[in-house]
Amino acid sequence: MRLATVDQSRRIDELSQSAYGLSAEILMESAGALAARELEQSYFPELLGGGSVAVVCGPGHNGGDGLVLARHLYSSGRRNITIFLVEPDGALSDLVRQQRERCERQGLKVIPLTSQEGQLRGALKKLSEAALIVDALFGIGLSRPVTGVFSKIIDALNRSRAPAVSLDCPSGLDCNTGQSLGGSVRASMTLSFGLAKPGFFVNEGPLLLGRLRVLSIGFPPKLLRELATTHFLFSEKLARRYLPRRKAASNKSHHGHLLVLAGREGFWGAGALSSAAAYRMGAGYVTWASFSSPSEQIREIPEVLTGSVEAQDLWERSFAAAVIGPGLGAGKATADLILRLQEWGGPVVVDADALTTCVEESLFPLPRHWVLTPHAGELSRILQVSPRSIEQQRFEAAMEASQRCGSHVLLKGFRSVLAFGDRCMVIQSGNSALAKAGTGDVLAGMIGGLMVQGLETLPAAATAAYVHGRMADDWVRSGRSRSSLLASDLKDHLPQLLGRIQGGRRGTLGPT
Repeated sequence: MRLATVDQSRRIDELSQSAYGLSAEILMESAGALAARELEQSYFPELLGGGSVAVVCGPGHNGGDGLVLARHLYSSGRRNITIFLVEPDGALSDLVRQQRERCERQGLKVIPLTSQEGQLRGALKKLSEAALIVDALFGIGLSRPVTGVFSKIIDALNRSRAPAVSLDCPSGLDCNTGQSLGGSVRASMTLSFGLAKPGFFVNEGPLLLGRLRVLSIGFPPKLLRELATTHFLFSEKLARRYLPRRKAASNKSHHGHLLVLAGREGFWGAGALSSAAAYRMGAGYVTWASFSSPSEQIREIPEVLTGSVEAQDLWERSFAAAVIGPGLGAGKATADLILRLQEWGGPVVVDADALTTCVEESLFPLPRHWVLTPHAGELSRILQVSPRSIEQQRFEAAMEASQRCGSHVLLKGFRSVLAFGDRCMVIQSGNSALAKAGTGDVLAGMIGGLMVQGLETLPAAATAAYVHGRMADDWVRSGRSRSSLLASDLKDHLPQLLGRIQGGRRGTLGPT
């Protein structure tokens, strides 16, 4: 799915009008009418019964969308509708004023929301009695904190027990970053116009969005393809497309040989988790090597081949990809291994201690077909900014790191963002159950396990990240505590999830 940033969305809107003759009024009418139809299908008549609908409109074009929606609901026979319209200093655009007049001519009641305390208190009390609330306060262009009367309205919406449906985006949400700008509507459903927005899927966005519906309101498809070119969403549909399928007559040599350079005394578990996860993802062979041989540490994964990085025969094997870093230790010896892998030339997953080594030994840029897998703390050392600022600008941070490091960058977290150059995609899975030692080691092995089967860097990293996050989602959906997930649970549950995704079935993890 393509995602449109705020600037891209504005440009799409502008060119739809100037180059294609679709006036702002036409687009507003389409948005409001389609949103009304979606509400009819989703909320009437089961939820509402005889309950009232409150449509809360701001002074801009998002408010105009809400006014059109209210008029279409009224025309379809829904009579118990009240419009609440914010008019700061009477500052309504001509188009919004026109839409308000059309509503009033049909008999719809419009209640002004002003900063006068008594009037506002009475209006908000009436609003709280609604069975359904439509949020049409702000559009996607909000760039400053919500204050004053708008803040009080949003607070009232969030205190209400009625479901709230937001038009285009939950009011108060930064649609580029997913940050709440001083207060945001917690929507039960968001009806996005044209394309979804990047901020829907990172930071607070997923917590505020509710169910997402993307409505095609008439923007020319050519514009959407040509202008929304930087941000994308990676979902189950793409994971199903990229997951390798085995031919009936294949053998282990057809599925690649992965080298895992990981682990040391006290940290052997990192290498074991990566190696086992690679096998679970379908790798034909996995060789686990370190500065001393981990041969005594593989009782639970006897399939793994072992070796020492000092042994010449290790480097004579035909590896298709490599993972370096989990539990390996940082320093000059690890830097020498990274340089050796560059000479070798294959795709590599750079994780954990290998990331630290790249920073300390100034090894950037790395080959473009490699992928780095930092969390915000590790990326902060690469970009020399705080982890907090990275979390606030996840897309921008990942893209900047990719450009600086020369390779793909998978910024882990809620939600993970994969960047290469000036393009990025957000992974539509994952939750805080993954905030535990060892889960990153599993992810590194999963990416490597797909690389050796022939997937290029971007689909390998994105598919592994989606499956990795999806296991945590299924863990929580099945009733388990977010705090209880272990990294070893991930590798053990991979078979079930892979089977469901490849078979096109949704579900949750079965009992352990």
